[in-house]
Amino acid sequence: MILVVGDLHGRFEALNDLVQDKQPDAILQVGDFGYWPKEYPGWPPDDPEFELGRTKVYWCDGNHEDHEALELIQGTGQLEVAPGCFYQPRGSILVLADGRRVLFFGGAESIDKVHRKRGRDWFPQELPSYSDFAKVLDEPVDIVISHTAPTCFSIEKSPPFGYASLPWLAKFKEPTPKMLDAILEIVKPKQWFFGHYHVHQVGHDCGVDWTALGYADGLEKWWIELPERNEYALR
Repeated sequence: MILVVGDLHGRFEALNDLVQDKQPDAILQVGDFGYWPKEYPGWPPDDPEFELGRTKVYWCDGNHEDHEALELIQGTGQLEVAPGCFYQPRGSILVLADGRRVLFFGGAESIDKVHRKRGRDWFPQELPSYSDFAKVLDEPVDIVISHTAPTCFSIEKSPPFGYASLPWLAKFKEPTPKMLDAILEIVKPKQWFFGHYHVHQVGHDCGVDWTALGYADGLEKWWIELPERNEYALR
């Protein structure tokens, strides 16, 4: 079993509970994972500790991560940030056991960056660059995991409970979605999963079945089971 998981923002107790309940083989996570190693001396965190067992976790970056630390681990090639927990850089491909190819492409612009401090809890590297885009190979993939979504996905623009409309709607007015439009045209996936908006919605646009996942506070559905390859092919 493979699960796709929405924004965690460091709620690793929710991740542990999900792993213990479902015992999946793997988890694909859509960013805002909660990678802040400067806030957790001796990362991985110990409050709580990861309890992943045999489950492997593969995650892309959101806008709320320590992007300087992510650049550092990319430079060293040490992408296993904790036992069984792997960061997937922008443009990286994961091949599942059944042969399906999963493209990860994280990043987005923070709507709250004016309230954050550069180099501490906000980093300009949150926005994908052309060099990130250039890492996407001109080859088809089956699934894309990203933090935000292409502009061509008809997301219902209704903020989740507790969110002010204007700041939330600003998430749709940044450059990353247009870059994802271009990526969609290149890799032509069958499925696409993303978070960022903290809502659960599903749709079919641009030839792609897409799913938006909520935040692990439980107010919206924040995880789903990935259909097996044969099951999805019969749809």
